[in-house]
Amino acid sequence: MKIVIIGGGMVGSTIAAQLTNEGHDITVVDRSQAIADQISDSLDCMALAGNGASLEVMRSADVPNSDLLIACTAQDELNMLCCVFAKKLGCRSAIARVRTPEYADQMYYFKEELGMSMTINPELNAAREMFKLLEIPGVLKRDSFAKGRVEIIEVVPKPGDVLDGTQLLDLPRKLRCRVLVAAVQRDGEVIIPDGSFTLRAGDKVSICAPTSGLVGILRSIGENQKKAKNIMLIGCGKVTDYLCFMLQNEGSRIRVIESDAAAAAAFAERYPKAEVVCADGRSEAVLREENAAGMDAVAALTEHDEENLILSMYLSAAGVPQVLTKVDNTEFGNLLAGRGESRIISPKKLCADAIVRYVRAMQNTEGSGVLTLHHLVDGKVDALEFQVTDSCRYLGKKLLEMRFKPNTRVACINRMGRIIIPGGTDTLEAGDTVVVIASANRVVLDLNDVFADEE
Repeated sequence: MKIVIIGGGMVGSTIAAQLTNEGHDITVVDRSQAIADQISDSLDCMALAGNGASLEVMRSADVPNSDLLIACTAQDELNMLCCVFAKKLGCRSAIARVRTPEYADQMYYFKEELGMSMTINPELNAAREMFKLLEIPGVLKRDSFAKGRVEIIEVVPKPGDVLDGTQLLDLPRKLRCRVLVAAVQRDGEVIIPDGSFTLRAGDKVSICAPTSGLVGILRSIGENQKKAKNIMLIGCGKVTDYLCFMLQNEGSRIRVIESDAAAAAAFAERYPKAEVVCADGRSEAVLREENAAGMDAVAALTEHDEENLILSMYLSAAGVPQVLTKVDNTEFGNLLAGRGESRIISPKKLCADAIVRYVRAMQNTEGSGVLTLHHLVDGKVDALEFQVTDSCRYLGKKLLEMRFKPNTRVACINRMGRIIIPGGTDTLEAGDTVVVIASANRVVLDLNDVFADEE
């Protein structure tokens, strides 16, 4: 597909890198010549310097003949204007990054009246991810499928717990719930395991299970932490704004630490039920005085990745049960990789993932295209949800009769709202949605792409 990206900052470059790796024809437009040169040198794509809302620049980037325009500059209004112009010029689809909280309730209008195919709010998506983690503290990551009926959760077994030393064939009996282990990361190696695989302490394990059974599963493996009620948020940017709104509706007791007096006062006015403290959240003395170690959860949400990472390491060492870390530069997130208590959330990566998911769906409008896409174990494995249509090669066949490509397996089937963690005798029927686990080193656009080639 031919795709034009307006804005070559962290979001734009992250999206360009992912889409370039998937084989798309990418052109990036940025006001800065230096940024355009850097993208052109580092990625296999074209980069132009100029005003992305200029019709002349759009024509130079061949927007009229493009399949998709993605506007992700730092200015919401400019992004929306770029999308309107792109549609007028004949671009097939347009996506805008819209971050302002006041616009959140107007997304339907933007899409219907301004012709946008999709709007993306990285900070809102990050807040939703954090909210899901705060609901069930015992997991490192949660990804939803089948309209929220199925989740893949990431946990790390502790020495001596139920998972440690358990063969996967025995796991449903020990957890008293039918589950499927989608992927395991061990000593840096990623494995899509079969039933003979044995888990051990320190593995990073991705488990697929019905959402209704998550609490019971976590209780069975010894994760009995209650839902976080006393929560500290450090920094009051856009993610904090969205997250505080979600938490206050749940009755959580929220303490916000913000060093800027004007920002703290404005936040306190918007959220009178939250306790807002004007202080430097990076100070160890302030964190002790505000009893950070006594909180159920603390989220490091400043605008600086380095500060958030250092804060998270300090808070984890201080014994905070759950620490959430906002990191925009995903390479920095690797500093906490492997630490069992770390939960890294990257607004920009969430934005890029959502757009990649949309692009894959655009490429397949007639077959069993991608409905949902989540990356597991640090992006090395994909979990993809497909609609099963009459075009499926093995429609009505048992799973044990299907021939899959290597490192591929079916994780669950959603049949009219009934969740099936499949065995060899289960079948795929038209109208089902199915979650498939596959290695991320190949692009999967259609359900039939996961099956081995016919001999």
